[in-house]
Amino acid sequence: FAWKACGGPAMQVPRAAASMRMAANGPLPCTVENVEACLEQCMLDTTDMFGCHARCRDIGITGEVRLVDVEGPLVTIELVGAFWHRRRTVLQRVGMYVSERIPEINEITLAEPSMAEDVVRDEDGVVVFDKRSPDYNGDRETMDRNGYDPDMRGPFSDPNSLSFFV
Repeated sequence: FAWKACGGPAMQVPRAAASMRMAANGPLPCTVENVEACLEQCMLDTTDMFGCHARCRDIGITGEVRLVDVEGPLVTIELVGAFWHRRRTVLQRVGMYVSERIPEINEITLAEPSMAEDVVRDEDGVVVFDKRSPDYNGDRETMDRNGYDPDMRGPFSDPNSLSFFV
């Protein structure tokens, strides 16, 4: 299957739109095409998280989600690019979005556990690469300094999750 980045010039009318119209009539079956369409639509509908939106790109958010595999009710995805939100939060939000439209899905997991990590550290624990987008307004630094974690509130509260179980 071919993956299209959301909002790109080749997507004047998102392919996902037809599939999402079907979802209005009931749940979608778990097929590669439907999962891919849901992921595309998720990126389009979630305007504060993915790099397909100009406002996000302008502040350094380049993240996107890509389908790797659909094996029965198990879906494997990749998170690529830079996100302002924690990658585990992105996984959980994508999982909720897709499983709401395709209830047959039992689990959405990352292709590699390292995709859930926001930073890469050396053996001494020193950050050698930061996969997050820039802290464009200082909020993340202020929240970290004050011990406040906005991603730990609400339905996205499991800090150790590498999968989204439905």
